[in-house]
Amino acid sequence: MTAESESRRGALANPFGWAFLAAFALSWTVLLLDRGRSLPLAPDLARFAIGEVFGVLVVAVLLRMARGREPIDHRSGLPIRDLRSETVGLLLYLAAVLAVGRFFRVGAHIAGAGMSEAAAVAWQIQTAGTLFRWALFNFVAGVVFPLLYFVGWRRYSPRTLLLRFPSGRKWVVFCLGAGFFGILGADPGQTFRQPVAGHVLTLVLFSLGTFLPILVLFESLLAPRLAILGRSAVTGAVLSGAAYGLFHPFEFYLDWSSGPKALVSLAWLAQLAFFGVAKGISTLWTGSAWVHIFTTHTIHLSEAPEVVRVFGLR
Repeated sequence: MTAESESRRGALANPFGWAFLAAFALSWTVLLLDRGRSLPLAPDLARFAIGEVFGVLVVAVLLRMARGREPIDHRSGLPIRDLRSETVGLLLYLAAVLAVGRFFRVGAHIAGAGMSEAAAVAWQIQTAGTLFRWALFNFVAGVVFPLLYFVGWRRYSPRTLLLRFPSGRKWVVFCLGAGFFGILGADPGQTFRQPVAGHVLTLVLFSLGTFLPILVLFESLLAPRLAILGRSAVTGAVLSGAAYGLFHPFEFYLDWSSGPKALVSLAWLAQLAFFGVAKGISTLWTGSAWVHIFTTHTIHLSEAPEVVRVFGLR
């Protein structure tokens, strides 16, 4: 039996993978039974399902392209020191970022990336000041402070932090293709009619506010540590994906005021965890924290029309 077949067999037998699939199926059952009654501002289920199908296809292509390459796990030889204490510290730091962000009314996302018409509700209350505050807080908390610690103090290299782009022209082509199709996730007619300045500002804001913070906190730092601790890339992807889902309890459409609404809110967190798992797979199977931006995050660039409106660009 080859190392690749052994790795595939181990992935299929991974209990965390099966537990996630069961929780994911249960969350879809809850959402389909609820039919949008409990959370009227939640994303449109049909659009979300299309996004998840696209995510599955992208991940399938990525895994095919990564055949013959061992994913990041305990056999990778990453020189990570104090593995358990660093992982616990990261999880505590994520909880602290959530708490402080809640105090300043800053969340992981602004709206639902065009996943529903209700996203406009969240955008209507935004101003240039609130957008800059959102981007600045997440950039400082999610990029500056962690890198000051792990690069400046702990002296980890870009390779150890998975901050290098995967080598090979095929990965450039893959990332550009996946990223472009991600932008089409909302209304391409509206997206591509915006002025160039609006697209540039959207890229800057979302790079500072979500692309880079998620890249550093979850893909560069958390996912590989969980994969090494769990002795499996599948375990690392699932657990980092679950952490990513739990990092969004204050999305504008969630409601924790009653049992039924909380159950539906949990189901939506499981949907977000799906994309977190896709991010983890993108990172661990390519050895690069950058790839997840192109596989799961460029849909936020379709929010350019709202950025243009808020800033009054022409």
